Amino acid sequence: MNAKTQHIAIVGAGIVGSSIAFHLARRGAKITLIDAGEPGKSTTSVSFAWMNARDKDPRHYHDLNRRSLDMWSRFVRRLDVVESVTWGGELRWAATEEGAREIVERVGVLQSWGYPIRLLNGEGLQLLEPRLNPGSVAVASYTDVDGHVDTGAVVAACVEKVKQLGSDIRNHTRVVGLSRSGGQIVGVVTDREEIACDAVVLAGGPDTAELAAMVDLNVPMYRTFGCTVLTEPIPYVFENVSVVHSPRDCPPQTNFRQLPNGSMMLHGGAHGRVFDGGSLGQTEDEVQQVVDAVARFLPVVEGVPIREVRRGRRPIPKDGHPILGFTEKIPNLYLSVMHSGVTLAPLIGECAAIEILDGVRVGFLERYRLERCG
Repeated sequence: MNAKTQHIAIVGAGIVGSSIAFHLARRGAKITLIDAGEPGKSTTSVSFAWMNARDKDPRHYHDLNRRSLDMWSRFVRRLDVVESVTWGGELRWAATEEGAREIVERVGVLQSWGYPIRLLNGEGLQLLEPRLNPGSVAVASYTDVDGHVDTGAVVAACVEKVKQLGSDIRNHTRVVGLSRSGGQIVGVVTDREEIACDAVVLAGGPDTAELAAMVDLNVPMYRTFGCTVLTEPIPYVFENVSVVHSPRDCPPQTNFRQLPNGSMMLHGGAHGRVFDGGSLGQTEDEVQQVVDAVARFLPVVEGVPIREVRRGRRPIPKDGHPILGFTEKIPNLYLSVMHSGVTLAPLIGECAAIEILDGVRVGFLERYRLERCG
């Protein structure tokens, strides 16, 4: 596509679709942003929303995430929601010698890549976060550039900016087909109407494979279960860090952070792994298991009422890496599917705007085209 593109339909108003819409609209494109529900209320709302490049392999994927991580401050300034991001870094520790070896090895790799991470002993961990009750600490690591984000605030800000720039938002609108003419898409068919367009972006999260199949494209994806638990607000817990991961060698694994409003977000499971099959929380017993496990390490959350349990599907490309860009088969269909959607949202929004409006292929995205999947 190029600068002559007049009207772009974006299917999916999660954090990635909303970021793409914002970046396109601020450059003057006319957008119709379509979502089957409410913007940011599906997969994005379930995300643990840890912004990082810690466990992203290989090196090129780490670099992609690091680049986007460093863009987040500029992104939220443009959206006027600076308070939606909490910086402070990520802390984790190991309880066993085997777990310690894994942390030490990973820290060495990340340091060689220039990622600001360092090792701590038990005393250093407690100095950093005195309210934690870590138990046995064989070794800990601290990555001070990581953060987390209130995804609801960011999506809402993107949508509001898109509206202010004169584009349309279609909520509770289900896409049932894609109209084609001469090998290109000319319209998005919804359960209400057909929307004519010059290009289409599919950013439908776990539904992207089904959407692409409407035009006979195969997008190889897994869909795994995700769950996050939100408590009622409590006084601020952390002295320095923003995200804590309990020992990976001491099940159940837990992850916890505190939102700007004081609510704790709790997650149980192997967060960040591609083929983990999902997270704890499918039953009320599993939810309580997560809460109890977090309270073991962070006693101040014991007895705090649960405000909300969020459950949903997570989209994961089969090789764990994003699928991005225009497709060879349908040259005005742009795909945006990824597992690390929150971390990558600013970068993907900016690069998609370049590729769609300027007709330029961004070089460092070439590894992530659909055609690599065969």
